[in-house]
Amino acid sequence: MVTFSIRWLDDMEHLIHIVWAMESPSGMNVTDLRIEKTQLALFAALDDLLSEKPFSEITVSDLSRQAGIGRQTFYRHFDSIGAMLDLRFQKGKEEQLAIARQSLEDREDWETAIHRFAFERIAASPHIARTILCGEAGPNALTNFRDQIIALHEIAPHNRFQATKPELQRFVAPFQSGAIVAVLLEWIDAGCTPDADTMSQFMVDAGVMS
Repeated sequence: MVTFSIRWLDDMEHLIHIVWAMESPSGMNVTDLRIEKTQLALFAALDDLLSEKPFSEITVSDLSRQAGIGRQTFYRHFDSIGAMLDLRFQKGKEEQLAIARQSLEDREDWETAIHRFAFERIAASPHIARTILCGEAGPNALTNFRDQIIALHEIAPHNRFQATKPELQRFVAPFQSGAIVAVLLEWIDAGCTPDADTMSQFMVDAGVMS
């Protein structure tokens, strides 16, 4: 069944938008695709702005202007810029965990897969990644990063820290997350070179997650 509705687009390119109330081949309807498009524009705008000034100086007005949308449109998607970063991190966490599980099912190199995902994601938005990793986005970001390391450990096929004394287990995730953050920040400073594949193999050879 097809439903028609009138929508006024922010960019004024169209006056009438036909909304198909059915699933697209990708599993997303038109409204979902519009939400995804707007959020991608906001993240791209934020990464651009972060190359010019600190996170603390960026306002919703700055971000909306850079993304080419109105402030009201921003607030239909997020409560704050910090909430944007929280969503970005949570999506990344879910995707990385899914990749880890899938690589185990396919008997692929588990560590290479999760490291490659991280480096490729950072290369796409290095300024956002730096803001999160440096703690400029608030303490929750780094806490979430540590929790992600713990979640990856829970599904890891092998972990040399499993034999660690119980009283020392609490230090494993901070140790590994700290090492990973340091490498990622150094890589960003190096202009995201060498490439993601090379860095992924480096992390595997270093045994950061094993």
